Order: sequence, then structure tokens, then C-alpha cells
Amino acid sequence: MSLTFPALAFRRDVGRYSEAGREKVDYFLTPEDFSTCTSWDLQHGSRVGMVLVGPDLQCWKVVSVIDQGVVGPFWGRLLRFLVQQSVHRIDQQVEALEPMTLEQVKDRVAASIQANPDDWRDDEAIAGEAGPPREEQELLDELEASVRAAASLPQIINAFSSEQLEG
Repeated sequence: MSLTFPALAFRRDVGRYSEAGREKVDYFLTPEDFSTCTSWDLQHGSRVGMVLVGPDLQCWKVVSVIDQGVVGPFWGRLLRFLVQQSVHRIDQQVEALEPMTLEQVKDRVAASIQANPDDWRDDEAIAGEAGPPREEQELLDELEASVRAAASLPQIINAFSSEQLEG
């Protein structure tokens, strides 16, 4: 078996304002998307220990990351170097884990939404810029309900992102 995409990713909270034990949610659409990261990700080790869930609900854990160097066009690399966010090609070693059920995936995503409101905050809706002001918790609860209503992993990704994946 091999890792399939799109893949949902659960990773440790890392960085200056991280909180121990807090889990973040991300996703990768393609193997190419998965094969790059920023210099910040490398510096903080955000990929090591990441658990990936494929559309077949098979799970994988990233056990090591090998930096293969900076990628991208010259001017883009220069600009990213100046803001200290170079994009690197990486090789990652993964090990298979037991599959999850769809309900387990939904529970982990819902827990991350509630534990990380800053990641999901819609400041424009809260401020009432496009209608009446909304309560932050109400918006988080709606997002969680969308995740819980999903019938597949691609639909879970669609529920919390702007993607329109099939499946």
C-alpha cells in the first residue's frame, strides 16, 4: 500500500506560540504538494510525527524528513529568501498505521477546530462586514457541523477549505 491523495494531515502545534498537545489540521491535494514545505516547517519540524489519512482512510505517519534543497524560479526564491520562507523540496519517510474510521477522522478534525479558533476565525463575519455580526463560537459550530455531515474524506476537506474535491 502507498499513500494516496488527497490526504488529510494532523500535525503537532509548533512554533513560538504553540501549545503542547494541541493538534492542527492540514491537507495535501497531490504528491507534489506533499513533497515541498517552507523553511519555517523545516526549522520547527512540523512534518515529523504528522499523521496522514488518505481517501481510503489508510493512515501514515511521517517519521523523517530529508531536505533536498530550495526550489522555484530565481526571483521567487530570492523574494522568499528575503522573507525567510524559502520553499524546499523534501523527501519524507512514512510508516503505515492502522486505518481510521470516518467518524474518528471527523472527531479529530472537530476537536482541532474547537481547540484552534484562531485558525478558523472569519473576522469579516464576526465584524459584520457582509451582514449582521456573527458570534465566533456559532461560526466554529457551523464549521464543525459541516465536517460531521461529510460522507467521505474529500468532503471533509471541502467542508473546511475552499476546495471542491470529488468524492
